[in-house]
Amino acid sequence: MITIREATIDDLQTLQAIGIETYKDHFSDIWTDAGLQTFLSEDFSACKLRKSIESPTHHCWLIALNEKEEAVGFSKVNWSKPIPMSDQIGAELQKIYFLKSQAGKGYGKQLLQFIQHAAQNRNEGFLWLDVLKTNSNAQRFYESFGFRALGEIPFSTDIAEIGMIVMCHDVSR
Repeated sequence: MITIREATIDDLQTLQAIGIETYKDHFSDIWTDAGLQTFLSEDFSACKLRKSIESPTHHCWLIALNEKEEAVGFSKVNWSKPIPMSDQIGAELQKIYFLKSQAGKGYGKQLLQFIQHAAQNRNEGFLWLDVLKTNSNAQRFYESFGFRALGEIPFSTDIAEIGMIVMCHDVSR
């Protein structure tokens, strides 16, 4: 069981550390070492994180803590974003990451349920995300929550054109 709470500016270094570690664990094979370092230094820069955390009307950072109150994962949700390939607006689940050592404990399911309820409470109507076209395990995970693929959008790294699948779930019910 995890405890989930909204992250504050005091969590910035923790979010940065977990974000970099988990991204490397899961996605280092789609980048060169230099490309990965460039991406991470931009995506998880202290300045960018601070600005985002300090904009709660647009973004929601959630931190997941284990029984020992240790951070084991996090997510970032962007409120009221246009859904690609659609004329709808919804909450975008931009990031949901857990430390590799925490895999298989059901934490992702708990955090996703928490996010779905938060989106419903904000009357978002839809929760959407994009996932690597090659990540069939993640796609199946989201499908088990009622997400459906809308189509593909481009995504490339410094070594490959991979593509992303946009998935959406109606949370208005």
